[in-house]
Amino acid sequence: MQDRRALSLKAHQSESYLPIGCKLPPQSPGVDTSPCPNSPVFRTGSEPTLSPAVVRRVSSDARAGEALRGSDSQLCPKPPPKPCKAPVLKAPLSPSTWLNSEANYCELNPGFAAGCDRGTRPPLCAQDSYVELLTAKQNGAPGPRNSGINYLTLDDDVGGPWEAPATQKDQGQEDEVQFVPPRLETASSFRPNDFESKLLPPENKPLETAMLKRAKELFTNNDPKVIAQHMLSMDCVVARILEVSEEMRKNMGVSSGLELITLPYGHQLRLDIIERHNTMAIGIAVDILGCTGSLEDRAATLNRIIQVAVELKDSMGDLYSFSAIMKALEMPQITRLEKTWTALRHQYTQTAILYEKQLKPFSKILHEGRESTCVPPNKISVPLLMPLVTLMERQEVTFEGTDMWEKNDESCEIMLNHLATARLMAEAADSYRMNAERILEGFQPDEEMSEIFKTEFQMRLLWGSKGAQVNQTERYEKFNQILTALSRKLEPPPVKQAEL
Repeated sequence: MQDRRALSLKAHQSESYLPIGCKLPPQSPGVDTSPCPNSPVFRTGSEPTLSPAVVRRVSSDARAGEALRGSDSQLCPKPPPKPCKAPVLKAPLSPSTWLNSEANYCELNPGFAAGCDRGTRPPLCAQDSYVELLTAKQNGAPGPRNSGINYLTLDDDVGGPWEAPATQKDQGQEDEVQFVPPRLETASSFRPNDFESKLLPPENKPLETAMLKRAKELFTNNDPKVIAQHMLSMDCVVARILEVSEEMRKNMGVSSGLELITLPYGHQLRLDIIERHNTMAIGIAVDILGCTGSLEDRAATLNRIIQVAVELKDSMGDLYSFSAIMKALEMPQITRLEKTWTALRHQYTQTAILYEKQLKPFSKILHEGRESTCVPPNKISVPLLMPLVTLMERQEVTFEGTDMWEKNDESCEIMLNHLATARLMAEAADSYRMNAERILEGFQPDEEMSEIFKTEFQMRLLWGSKGAQVNQTERYEKFNQILTALSRKLEPPPVKQAEL
């Protein structure tokens, strides 16, 4: 009767017909080990959880040739969780539990089961951490296993204990790379009062006539290309593109100043770059406005400055000094000198055309962040730095005293262009260094010419030994008034404007 009842129920239930509560009693000789239900009622459906013994029995039955049917996945224990990628902090189960467990997941994976039979070790992490790979690469090791970090490993003996995570130094590695934190610079690299000059006395007053005359002679009596080479050489030193010692690299944490100015702790270098750029522009303006002689002298000085700008753009690839010269030529105190510009057009027509048709449009493209469209990367030695350092050092949003490109209707897009250019600049720092070395190959600097293009000399010449220590903003505001006075002295405004 029980057999007939079982056959009648078998037709109405799911194909995975296992009895409820079936237990395997201990095997003994002469005892029938076939499963027998505690009650004649069978479960219709898949058993959600089974004991390990049932899993092992079903697996042996399946190997005997009886195919599992229905929801076979329910007959297996849940697979182990995916291994974490982070370092293991908690020791796993003992090897005996792993290898001798009744519900070993390897049994249902033939390939992995074979590996388990051979005594292979279970993986603890999916892959080694990125820090391990970098450490091994710096130490010259083929892989992270040769580094000084030991991860959880299983002893060769199957029953051996697990080792706790440990960090130990490799006695065979003497050249171990140690991290040196970068140093935060709080003082400027320009020290005017400590500057030893062959042209300036230990203490000098602002705008001394003899010094201005000597500096102008050196500037006007040399070839424009030679002048541009001296400017490029000094720019590469200030921006830390060339002449960077190993100690400076450790202090910076990077190999070039072009990378440092994009980092938060490059604050002081950004201030130094702004200082040099503004000082250079003011010095060039003083060179023009200091020509108190004839109109032809001012036109000749203006012609020489434009020629130097052409050399910086085409031959040197120094966009930093080029932008400083263009800033000086576009100052309102210079642009208002109508007689001087008219004399330039009459006496140096080609230079005037070059300035209007090439230099000014090129400067506009640069400050809009589109230099990559008109300048090949292998031609640039010092990129345009001012838009980036100005954006990073501006403490608040201001609408007065902003650059010309910030007053454009597309100022947001231009700002994004400058930030994208800064990322490319940091990545290509080595390329700029190699370009500068190639351009300056065989260059023999003149000692006096190099001195007049040093920032410390220019600060002492413009503000004197005492005024050079004053705050930047105060110095620039006062000198802006001096430039306005010099400009009006050279070409007085019309009477009506003077009255207003």
